[in-house]
Amino acid sequence: MIAFLRFTASYMALLTFIAAMAGFIFPDTFLVFGYIFKELFAATMFSLGVVLNRSDLLSTLKHPLRIALGVFTQFVVMPLLAFSIVTLAGLPPALALGFIIVGSAPGAMASNVIVYLAKGALAYSIALTTVATFLAPFLTPWLITLFANQSIDLDPLKLMWTIFYILVIPLAGGMLLRLYLDRGFALQRFVPHIIGAAIMLGLFHLYGSFQVWQQILAFVFLVGLPVFTSLRRPELSTPILNWAKEIAPAIAALSIIIICAYAVAKNQQAISQVGGWVMSLVILLNALGYLTGWFLAKLYRFDKTHQITLAIEIGMQNAGMGVALALAHFESQPEVALPGALFAVWCIITAAGASAYFRRRNAMPDAPSTGAI
Repeated sequence: MIAFLRFTASYMALLTFIAAMAGFIFPDTFLVFGYIFKELFAATMFSLGVVLNRSDLLSTLKHPLRIALGVFTQFVVMPLLAFSIVTLAGLPPALALGFIIVGSAPGAMASNVIVYLAKGALAYSIALTTVATFLAPFLTPWLITLFANQSIDLDPLKLMWTIFYILVIPLAGGMLLRLYLDRGFALQRFVPHIIGAAIMLGLFHLYGSFQVWQQILAFVFLVGLPVFTSLRRPELSTPILNWAKEIAPAIAALSIIIICAYAVAKNQQAISQVGGWVMSLVILLNALGYLTGWFLAKLYRFDKTHQITLAIEIGMQNAGMGVALALAHFESQPEVALPGALFAVWCIITAAGASAYFRRRNAMPDAPSTGAI
């Protein structure tokens, strides 16, 4: 089992491509994962919480300007690139709208896994994804209206609770699990944890529109697993932590691979009808996002670790959100969802391949930023 998980993390790009092809050829086999689509993202964020170094996170939070620059770049570069591409290509209105929606979405949560596997700045990646995702309910509709002259309504509160479910709660749970393994049980830490978790889960129960089993899963992530680790014998802390840090990225990678296969299966019919022209524009948008993120990071005087992180964050969009918005608000125009479906799969494949390249070339130094930001 451990060998399989190691193989999954090491060959994520290849496995993602194979899973995408399988999802296209045998869509019914993978549609079942639609029932746990959100939970796969939650498992990813919990796994990243386990491997996230607390000191790295605190260091990242000490540079709010760096985070602000990244989020600003996210919501400026990709909408402008998408608008420029559809304008120059002269796409039909429905497809053009689909590209604008993709460009206006926040960064993909899968980017955090890619950044970790590429030995990038995981804490910075998570900070960008979290802030951008929380801003998305307000900025994404505005950007779509600005660039596509199409108005859409989002329920910010409902989307916020979804963000808590798939991002905040599992990430916090993973970090708490690591904290208890690192430092052991301490009453002064344990009691505030339980009180804070009770308040968050109480609000989640009262205002979040989730089923009972999903609320139980949130409890397991935030309370059950971290508290369970505090009951182990002290001498087992280091072996358990080492084991958890080894399998966590593989579990995250496996979740992203399954998500990719499901995305293809869900949109198999639309993908089968796409022309090479639309696919080439998806590839162009993805590539320009990476390149622009990389060169702007150099302009911001980021070190190479943060350059590659920002490039991945900009090039990978939460196209799944874009597909959901397209299907919800433009049901009579199914082609609006097509760019998002294609982009969701393609950006994971390209980013996974890039992460394998940087990991093998050992191109990511561990030195702190040498820039002024």
